[in-house]
Amino acid sequence: KVIENKMRKHSGKGTINYNKGDTYEGEFVDTEPHGIGKMTYNDGRVCEGIWEDGEIEYEGELVNGKPHGRGKKIYPSGTYEGEWKGGKKHGQGSFKWTHGDKYEGDVYEGVWRADKRHGKGTYKWNDGSSYEGEYKDDKRNGRGIEKFPDGSVRYDGEWKEDFPDGVGTYNYKNGDVYTGGWRADYMNGKGVMTYANQDKYDGEWKEDHKDGKGTMKYHNGDVYAGEFSKGKMHGKGVFEYAAGDLSKSIGEWKEGEKCGLFEDIVRVSKKVYYDNGEIKSNSNENVKREAPSDEDTDSDEGRPSKRRNICVSPP
Repeated sequence: KVIENKMRKHSGKGTINYNKGDTYEGEFVDTEPHGIGKMTYNDGRVCEGIWEDGEIEYEGELVNGKPHGRGKKIYPSGTYEGEWKGGKKHGQGSFKWTHGDKYEGDVYEGVWRADKRHGKGTYKWNDGSSYEGEYKDDKRNGRGIEKFPDGSVRYDGEWKEDFPDGVGTYNYKNGDVYTGGWRADYMNGKGVMTYANQDKYDGEWKEDHKDGKGTMKYHNGDVYAGEFSKGKMHGKGVFEYAAGDLSKSIGEWKEGEKCGLFEDIVRVSKKVYYDNGEIKSNSNENVKREAPSDEDTDSDEGRPSKRRNICVSPP
């Protein structure tokens, strides 16, 4: 049947001929395209798919009334364009967020399975930062690289449930670089931190702090090898001094301070004055030095906050 758009409202399935020359064939409600149908415009364009309240919601291939094959669907939050299977995003496709304060402009391009990101893909945030790697059930899982807006690498390694988890390298904005174990976005297990000032720690970590056995080499040549807790020397250890009258301290530390009986090995220093090749005077003189403070160098101050759960799930 043919329904003119000047006629009273109807619902059902048929053909609507509009005054401006457009023609719609398919399902409608109150003379507005609603359901499966095809619109042929007066300029020759054809738009076929699923309609809602007169607007095309899905444009593309259909099987049994559901998106199947290639197509594009407009959601309240954005637009998906790619492959479909049984009415769900499945295969290669891209989703661009176009609404919302936080995710507007974000884009995901990659593999989908049953409406979820699953497989290899790339997520680009509106600030220019990005992630390229593996997904599972809509979250980053497997191997992947996250980059800063300028394209430099923030984190390169293994992921689990959207967090660094496994083995990877994190480059902090302040110049620190950590390579080693991770668990749920925390440095955990064995790892090496090279600080921007060239201090270097190689040992065990727990929840972003030096914890367990390890070796801390300071840029001035001092070295501590022993036990740590919550980022500080804590337990048995040996501190070797690069300069000064004290050569080595062996004992037990508590929260970064010497505690109890220590074996201090002293270095003898002598200054000698020569005059025409002959020693005129000499004296033993203590060479004073300051040991490096054992502040918790693993503080988050000055470092970027870690990105957690930043990949929004598409509808």
